[in-house]
Amino acid sequence: MNPDSSVSTIRPYDIGPSAPHGRFLDVLKTLADEFVVEAEARAGDLLDGHMAFLGSGEEDALRSRGEYAIELLTFGILRAEYGALASSASDAVVRRLAELWRLRSEDLPRKAEADRERGGIFLDLLASSAPPTAVVDDERLVEWLSATGEFVQEALRMRLWLSSAAVFRFDDFQRVTDELAAWFVPRAQELLGAWTRGVAAFRGHVLARGEMREDLFLITRGEPLYHLNMVGSEVMNRGFLPGYRGRPGKVVLVPGCMRARDDVSCRAKREGLDISCTHCHPDCGVASLDALARERGFRVYVVPHASTFTAWLKHWRKDEATSLVAVACPLHLVPGGYEMRALGLEAQCVLLQYSGCRRHWDPTGVPTRLDRERLLEVVEQ
Repeated sequence: MNPDSSVSTIRPYDIGPSAPHGRFLDVLKTLADEFVVEAEARAGDLLDGHMAFLGSGEEDALRSRGEYAIELLTFGILRAEYGALASSASDAVVRRLAELWRLRSEDLPRKAEADRERGGIFLDLLASSAPPTAVVDDERLVEWLSATGEFVQEALRMRLWLSSAAVFRFDDFQRVTDELAAWFVPRAQELLGAWTRGVAAFRGHVLARGEMREDLFLITRGEPLYHLNMVGSEVMNRGFLPGYRGRPGKVVLVPGCMRARDDVSCRAKREGLDISCTHCHPDCGVASLDALARERGFRVYVVPHASTFTAWLKHWRKDEATSLVAVACPLHLVPGGYEMRALGLEAQCVLLQYSGCRRHWDPTGVPTRLDRERLLEVVEQ
């Protein structure tokens, strides 16, 4: 994809301003509390069975109950969002998507070629009007989600749910997860919609342009997926917190979009995977944050793009004295949390105030920012 052909200056979300019913973080915590209670009431038996299944050897260390509830919600929302599309896609398309994802991940010389073809297939899929289906084949859905390359972490977790549902004969699995999603979507819209009101316009603008972009299934996600990841990040932060507090060192990973300069002109110091700020621009948000870090005793590193996030996480896998704080826009938060859990890392996450990178969200690239008070609150827990 040519970044100069990016979509528009519409911001899908902005969590900076207060809404009439409160500050974003306060409202988010309220909704997370409600969700945990609702998940127990609607799906407590599923959670019990799944944790028993995983405790028998399918998972090295059990996660928090809330994290598994988020996985259940993810299943319900992704089924509603993409179930019909997955059902209508041919076997040949699904196989080709999986092969293209393998090529772009493992064969760097062919990555651009693979991404062009993926962009064409994605555009065709999104342009098609898949008829609603009364019953979604969950196995097919998970296969399709994995093949797109955009929901790899979610698909891994969903496969475990299908296994435990089969073992415990949860015949009402679809009904319960559908009902949980049906409760969450309007309630999240009611409470969080003030901060995501640009999503529909952004999505419509992307689809109207008809560009063959390999990131189409990222940038065309609807508000329920933004809200899912926002609430998921809060619930996962709670689950990670005991282990996070147990490691004295703190490293903050910030996205490249926070820099005042682009990747070419930025003079950051690179040592292997470590990219640290040299304060080459007086108005750079990363430079300001790095100065604060030196005062408060933590470290800041730049992760230029989400595609390098996995490699960077593995870099810290054996450091049992350090916890990570990942700063990202919402659609990357829950998948990133799954990766960190799988690698045995201890972490917290902090939301960017808005998205602005040239690669996905803005044609010129707008430096992003975060709530520094919120970051310090997280770092110093």
